[in-house]
Amino acid sequence: IVDHVTPALAPDLIKYFVNPSITTTTPLRSNPSTAAIPANGVSEQDLSSLTPLRSRPLPHAAVILLCSQKTRDARCGQSAPLLKREFERHLRTHGLYRDAHDERPGGVAVHFISHVGGHKYSANVIIYRRRDFDWHKKIVSSSTATATTEEEKARAQQSQDEGAAQGIWLARVRPEECENIVKFTILQGKLVKPDQLRGGFDREKGLVSW
Repeated sequence: IVDHVTPALAPDLIKYFVNPSITTTTPLRSNPSTAAIPANGVSEQDLSSLTPLRSRPLPHAAVILLCSQKTRDARCGQSAPLLKREFERHLRTHGLYRDAHDERPGGVAVHFISHVGGHKYSANVIIYRRRDFDWHKKIVSSSTATATTEEEKARAQQSQDEGAAQGIWLARVRPEECENIVKFTILQGKLVKPDQLRGGFDREKGLVSW
């Protein structure tokens, strides 16, 4: 998450956060000693002298993004609210739902986004998920346990900073399919209906196209 963004600071956003950030081809790091190196090669202290923009890790275990721009395609504007309601309902049964103002670590947030292309694929659903849904619990335990080694602390911090391990882009999603998407795709990273897949990546397995 990048805070304090304004139109005038858009060049800074691109230069210091978008261009140097991880991509779908960035492997998940296995060496905790590298976790302290900023992705953009600029320390937080140096960055504060270059731009007023500030970034922080997304606190959620996964996010669900729904194409909802009805001015481009009325179907997206009609289907997105229905899907959002269904996803939220099923996430609540697992204790995972997070609204727009809930920044507790873990859980899953559902957001509307602008048009992503492909009118014939409506409704479009894009899912980004971490490989470890309980990473935040490890950070808490590593900060309170006296016997925790520096390597364990580094691994816990790395889990917070590594970003999304999987991205899954689904097409033609219907409200009645939301329950299984939560059960299998959100929680397990599995594809329920292969014919719905438009694209995706898996940084842990090194897959950049499905």
